[in-house]
Amino acid sequence: MVARAGRKRLNRISGCADRQALAQPPSIKATGFQSAADDLTRLVEAGRISRGEVEARLRAEDLRYLDKQLAATTWIPIDIYARLVAILVEIEGGGQPEVYLHQRGWRAGQRLHKAGLYRQFDAKMETWGNRIGKIVTTMAAVLYNFTKWSFEMGSERQWQIDVVEARDFPEVARFTTQGFIEYASRTVTGGNEIVRSTRPTPDTIIYRGERSK
Repeated sequence: MVARAGRKRLNRISGCADRQALAQPPSIKATGFQSAADDLTRLVEAGRISRGEVEARLRAEDLRYLDKQLAATTWIPIDIYARLVAILVEIEGGGQPEVYLHQRGWRAGQRLHKAGLYRQFDAKMETWGNRIGKIVTTMAAVLYNFTKWSFEMGSERQWQIDVVEARDFPEVARFTTQGFIEYASRTVTGGNEIVRSTRPTPDTIIYRGERSK
């Protein structure tokens, strides 16, 4: 567990308060979905899976989100994302799904870094842990219309992120998020943090980060 000493909590609620978001089923923004859709298209074009196989694996309503550039504000049901990424894992995961998903999240962190996202969080005004907490909880609020995320700083080398109301948050998203958090943490601090996650109950996910000595 994160040490009690020096504990500071930072809370954010994931999801938008607008009516459109609240009317959707548990969903992910196109910002988080597009790269998975593009990767599946790449695999089809490379002949690693046929279009017919994709259509057999997905549901009819899933297909309208493929083969196009989605508006960044589009909400896509999270179960569609999970089904799509499961295909990617099967083809590209090399029998190590958690490692593959962690790497996908790491690459997502790299893309956002190149887009200048992390410059929005001023390192001069924050400890390294609290800066990570702000990045992750802010991103969660943008990407998902469900779940609640909170950050807690423990010792000077440890922090914890709790995700609740997460029953619909798929395991593929859990491990891609883990990779994203690890990349963001190392990038904004210049450190060598290790991030791990657990799911103690179906409704709760815990991410723990620790800076190596």
